This record gives sequence, structure tokens and C-alpha cells, in this order.
Amino acid sequence: MVQERESFRSRTGSVLALAGSAVGLGNIWRFPYMLSEYGGGAFLLVYILCIVLFSLPIMMSEFIVGRSSHVGAADAVGQLEPRGLWKHYGILAVGIPFFTLCYYCVIGGWTLQYLADSCLLSFRRAGTDEAIQGMFGNLVASPVRPVVLDGAFLLVTALIIMNGVHKGIEKCSKVMMPVLFFVMIFIAVWVAIQPGAGQGMAYLFRPDFSKITPKVFLAAMGQSFYSLSIGMGILITYSSYLDRKIGLTQTAVSTIIADFVFAIIAGCAIIPALFAYGMPTDQGTGLVFKTLPVVFSRMPAGGVVSVVFFFAVLLAALTSAMSLFEVPVSWLIDRYQMSRVGASVLVFVCAFAIGALCSLSFGVLSGFTVGGRVLFDLFDYTIGNYLMPLAGLVIVIFVGWKMSRNVILDEVVGYEYAQNEQYHRRWRKLLLFMIRWLAPAAVISIFLSGIL
Repeated sequence: MVQERESFRSRTGSVLALAGSAVGLGNIWRFPYMLSEYGGGAFLLVYILCIVLFSLPIMMSEFIVGRSSHVGAADAVGQLEPRGLWKHYGILAVGIPFFTLCYYCVIGGWTLQYLADSCLLSFRRAGTDEAIQGMFGNLVASPVRPVVLDGAFLLVTALIIMNGVHKGIEKCSKVMMPVLFFVMIFIAVWVAIQPGAGQGMAYLFRPDFSKITPKVFLAAMGQSFYSLSIGMGILITYSSYLDRKIGLTQTAVSTIIADFVFAIIAGCAIIPALFAYGMPTDQGTGLVFKTLPVVFSRMPAGGVVSVVFFFAVLLAALTSAMSLFEVPVSWLIDRYQMSRVGASVLVFVCAFAIGALCSLSFGVLSGFTVGGRVLFDLFDYTIGNYLMPLAGLVIVIFVGWKMSRNVILDEVVGYEYAQNEQYHRRWRKLLLFMIRWLAPAAVISIFLSGIL
């Protein structure tokens, strides 16, 4: 018997769920670092341009495919065009989010440990900066703790997904996302009043147009794709749960704005804090797990701020992990008519088995490398530089050159604009141009930059 397909119950819930899939660890450490590294306000302008010209049309393409097919990412393209090679897109659509989930939950596990350390005031009790920074090395080198933490984080995610689209994803997003924004605003305000934070704000937003190069455009495009979950099958799956009365354009714009605003808030919470306490800004993943704990150990009320911060990081990691988990679950439900609980258990077991190996990449399995990369880094590099751009390219080509223009128009315009024919014509022409020409050029550029 075919199961009735679940759906989001409200536009607010759908936007918060989509924003939750976008808002993640990349907004908290990657965006602030790139903003400071590539010219501050100048990079911000390039980033906004890339979102409007490139990310928006690809996001709209994934929305169109998802809602018009009304199935998950694995079967969406194949259902709309069952002939030729298009049906094989499902391999990318399920494989990318699943393998991303495997190593992403490892980071979520680290966050659980650091939240616990914050509650126990471990950073202040460590005594020295070197001891605080060494806590991360001790964690990832352990043969047990990373695996247990990975499993715990993955289990929490699985329990949310088991409750379904409305009772699980949508309801949790309605609670998590407002709390996440409130917490990060609190941290940003507290950091802003610290001595020396003003220099960090100036460094963050002062335009340095001399740093704008083709490399900066590629970095901005890559960040926008990564941040908005483009090319991961998530947007297709989530949009398949959208009601026909919900306008895709408004949903896409609202999602982008929420993601962008959170990234700016995160930048204001992190970079000025580093300046205020004389810490470097170019620490990558170490920014969250090595540098910031030192800052919190020096900051007034740093113990409280540390707890609040890592709680926010945990929420951000959870909202993204939920979307990654949902894609393979949706595939199992659609393709094999599995129950949601059964599909969630199967994904949990498989993701934990692979994630356990990734969690040991920096410890007992550090000697196992492929192309000079441990398993964790191999997944991250291959998915981010090759598979995601490839999946995004396939979608924009399919929508721009294979799908019917009438189908695109019906999906894009939405219920609210059903009577506005002038809007129909103008937006359709502009969107089709962006999907057919601008977006593919951007994806190909990112793809080539990852190869060369």
C-alpha cells in the first residue's frame, strides 16, 4: 500500500526547516573566517552578488524539481524524465547527503563534548592556553570517546526524524531556529562591549577592494553553495513537502535572507572576540574547538558565554544533520515503502558504522589515508569539491534545458501570483536566463577550481 506523503503544514515552518538545513557549522566558523580573509566588506558584496545571480537560480531549480515531482531527491529527476541518464541522478542525490551525514555527525559529537566541558568549566580549570588547545587533540586521539559522541549525536538526530516531517522536522525547526538566532545575538552583543572588539568589527566590514580577485569570486560562490545546501538533494526533498499554495520564490528568498543574516551575526560574535583577546582568525575548524575556548577562558562571564555558544553550535549542527538524515530516509520510504521508523533505524546503523571510522581518522586510523587524506578529510574534500558542484550542474541543466517551461512557470509563480500575468512573464524570462546560462557557468567555475 502506498503511504500518504507527509508535508510541511505552514510556510513559516517550511522556511525555518529550510533555513535550518542551511544554517550550520559553516556559518559559524567558515563564513567569518572567509569574510575576514578576503577583504571584509568587499567580500560581503561579492558574496551577496553570488547569492542573487548564482545560488538563487540553482535553489529555485531544486525547488521546482522537488515540488513538481512530489517525491524525494533520489527519484525526483527520474520521475520527471525516466528516459536516458537523468534517472541516475538519484545516486548523487542520496549518496551526497548520506556520506556528508557520516562525517558531519562526527563534528556534532565534538560539539557535545565541548558543551559538556563548558558546563563543567573545564576551559578555566585547564590553566594554560596550551592545555585548552590540547583538549581537542586528546579528544580526537581517543579510541572510544569520538565514536560514542558520534553515536549520541546521530541518535538524537534519528529520534527527531522518526517523528516525521511535521511533528519532527517542522516542530523542532520552529523551536530551534528562533532560539539559535536569539543565542547568537546575545553572544554578539556581549562580545561587542568587550575592549578591543571595535577593531574586529572594522576588520570584519571595512571593504578592501584590492583583495577582490577571481579567486575571491570562486570562494564566495563556493561558500554560498555550501551554506545553502545546494547540490545535496536536501532542497529537492524538502520542497517535495511544500504545499502548492506556498510560493517558491518567496520561500527561497526567505531562506536565503535567514541564512545570510545568521552568518553576519555569527561573524559579529566571533571575529571581534578574537581581536579583543589577541587571537588569530585563520584557524579553520580549530577556530571553534581550539581558539574560541581560549577566548572564553579569558572573557568576563566566559563560562556562561561558552555554554551558550556551544549550545548554539549544537543547535546549528542538529538542524543541518536533520536535513542530511531526511534525504536517505525519504528515499527508503518512497522507493521501498519502508516505515519511517524502520528507515530511520537503517540509516542510523549505516551512518554510525561509517561515521565511527571517520571519527577515528585523527586517532587510531590516522595512518589510513587515500591520496594523502584521512577518511574524514577525504569525504569532506571529495563531496565539497566534486560531487556537490556536479549535482548542482545536473539540476540546472535539467531544469533549464529539459523541463517544460509551463511546468517551471506553474511551480515558480505560486498561488499568490496566480492572477499577475505581467509578473509571470518577467520573472520567468529572468529566471530561465539565470538557470540556463549564469548558474551553469558558476557551477563549472567552482568545479574546475576544485580540479585545477
